[in-house]
Amino acid sequence: MVGSLVDHIRIAALLLFTADFWKRLAAGLKALFATVCMLLCRLAKRQRLPSPAQNDCCIQLPPDIYKRADPLLYAQYYLMAQGLAVTWDNPDIDIFDGATLVTGALKPAHRYRVRVRVWNGSYDAPAVGVGVALSYLSFGAQTVSHPIASTGVNLGAKGTIDCPAYAEFGWTTPAIGGHYCLQAQLSWGDDANPDNNLGQKNVNVAQLQSPAKFAFTVRNEASVARRFQIEADSYGLPKLRPCTPGRGSERADAPESRLAESKARWARALGEQAYGRFPVPEGWSVRIVPNIFSLQPRQEAEVAVEIEPKDAAFSGSKTFNVHVFTISESGLRTMTGGVTLTATKG
Repeated sequence: MVGSLVDHIRIAALLLFTADFWKRLAAGLKALFATVCMLLCRLAKRQRLPSPAQNDCCIQLPPDIYKRADPLLYAQYYLMAQGLAVTWDNPDIDIFDGATLVTGALKPAHRYRVRVRVWNGSYDAPAVGVGVALSYLSFGAQTVSHPIASTGVNLGAKGTIDCPAYAEFGWTTPAIGGHYCLQAQLSWGDDANPDNNLGQKNVNVAQLQSPAKFAFTVRNEASVARRFQIEADSYGLPKLRPCTPGRGSERADAPESRLAESKARWARALGEQAYGRFPVPEGWSVRIVPNIFSLQPRQEAEVAVEIEPKDAAFSGSKTFNVHVFTISESGLRTMTGGVTLTATKG
């Protein structure tokens, strides 16, 4: 009996010792881990290790492994932000009446076919299922958006057979007559440049009847009063240069890389197509009333534009862009919309 009791006491003491041992080991490991973390932090500060990228990914993949697609279309707001002149007759948004391309005013309550062309700025990364959403605004700038439909396209890398890709929509114009502008918005979850995803198309055509008269609405969508300035230019898309065979080391004058080639093209575009280089020609008069005004929140104003050639014998057509800017208290101008107007005669 006594021996059995002693054995029980020994077993209990052994269990207590074992529990205390593991508890002390856990505390020691915790202290060791804290010390190692502190030393690593100090080492990282001394060596200035690179911080994670803005996509919150802690793994830094080299650029030759991780490629990002760049779905894009002719995006006026992005191009203007780069200092380039723009047209509101978007070359990547086409309107068809049956098989006929429409370039003039639209009919009310009429069914049209709209085709959106989507490009990829990446030579290496395709994009499967790029979202394309189509909507329309009442004709003008900063007016209310009305969704039409959305779809998806499979976009190949730049230079492949699947680039560009096309999205098609059916659209019945509102029953109330007038002019409307279309907006195409692209969406892609891992877009290399999401700023070039919104394109707008709004064109108005009128006969020259001394002078040609246009009107559109400007709306203040902000929650504060804003000042607007409107001005015109005569910019039009330039003709494409013919493709030159060969690239890279095959041509002595070619850039050494695709990045260098892209930078060279941007530099050439800024030199040839910068905003401000295309004033209204001397032989034309473009009158905008009002051209500077202020609007309260949600307030609208109608802007009248009169275009007239100084040569009474003029015959043909001439296109002008009317751009709408907001002006901050510091004088900074931000483009908020615009229209492209074409006057024809003869």
